[in-house]
Amino acid sequence: MKKKQRFKNIVRKIHLWLGLSSGLVVFIVAITGALYIFEEEGRAMFQHRYYHIPESNAGHPRLPVDQMQATVAARYPGEKITSIRFQETKDAAFIFFMEKRFVSVDPTTAQIIGVRNKNADFFTVVLKVHMELYLGEVGKEIIRWNVLIFFLMCVSGLILWFPKQLRFLKQATRINFKTKNYKRLNWDLHSVLGFYALIVLFVISLTGMFWVFDTVKEIAAAIAGGTTEYNTKRTPIKPETIGHFTLQDAYDAATRDFPGAKETFITPFNDKDANIRIIMRYPYSIIRKQNTLYYNANSGKLVFSELYKNYTGYAAVARSNFDFHTGRIRALGIGSKIVYFIVALIAASLPITGFIVWWGRRHKKKIPAPVKRRITKPVMVTKDFMEAPSPN
Repeated sequence: MKKKQRFKNIVRKIHLWLGLSSGLVVFIVAITGALYIFEEEGRAMFQHRYYHIPESNAGHPRLPVDQMQATVAARYPGEKITSIRFQETKDAAFIFFMEKRFVSVDPTTAQIIGVRNKNADFFTVVLKVHMELYLGEVGKEIIRWNVLIFFLMCVSGLILWFPKQLRFLKQATRINFKTKNYKRLNWDLHSVLGFYALIVLFVISLTGMFWVFDTVKEIAAAIAGGTTEYNTKRTPIKPETIGHFTLQDAYDAATRDFPGAKETFITPFNDKDANIRIIMRYPYSIIRKQNTLYYNANSGKLVFSELYKNYTGYAAVARSNFDFHTGRIRALGIGSKIVYFIVALIAASLPITGFIVWWGRRHKKKIPAPVKRRITKPVMVTKDFMEAPSPN
């Protein structure tokens, strides 16, 4: 057997067993990924009232963030507020992310205008299934290694797809829908669709590995330049002075020094440190423009900042990872999301068509070998035999 054929046979077995072991997870992750691609559009269409205040209030001045926080804390005492997010538009509601719910507040009145159960929110559930199969830490570990397996399947799939000779390239890139051989059609759907989706699938798998493997982050830092560590210079708590610099003070300082943001995220200080984190996102095309600022709640000093104008190569990669994983490439508009959606559906189909290929080969009817007949020497017919009387 030739070395190339022997190598392909080994790759075929690896591709087969990786596919059989991860097929169900790939299907679930691909379907949930396809659904989450249009999360922004879905929320704008079906959850509009949670993200916008009444038009009659849109022109009124905003009240302090701390006043809104007090309203939410009074309604849900003891439940931690993890983040406050809002668009920098006049009609935008402030969304308070809590442990069990999302609370929408009208910033002009500091009144609650909507509450969503975190565990019942459609896109939150979809994301949770996508990232951990709704199985907690066990699910995260399954997804973690499945991302690596999927990357290896992309590599092995490309090797298996590559035709032996260039004259077969046209056949390898076309699906013959006219064939009456359903096995051949299924093979084309698996091989050809997988090939056309391969570039985007490589991007999705690499960006997925960036999230779950520190080694990938370190490799990216080594190639692009920069470091994976960000020192936020956390300040020890001084209970007697905490609160002198409020959330509104931090937000005012951030908007004064770094104006023009399109969206803002505020993380209140917690029991571990006295830093208020402000994330401000600006309009961008490819690399996310984001300023991350840490203000000390005791002194009001800016103790750490990561500004997009000072991005290292690694920081640019890290800030772009989410968009390239989900298809939210602003420069391409809705087109990138449509492409990613189609690719996600193809990815979901690959375990199915691959299983059918394996099942068909496993139950393939074997053609019986031809029966070897024994060749005997011809019998000599003598004259006496010809003249012998019939037994009858």
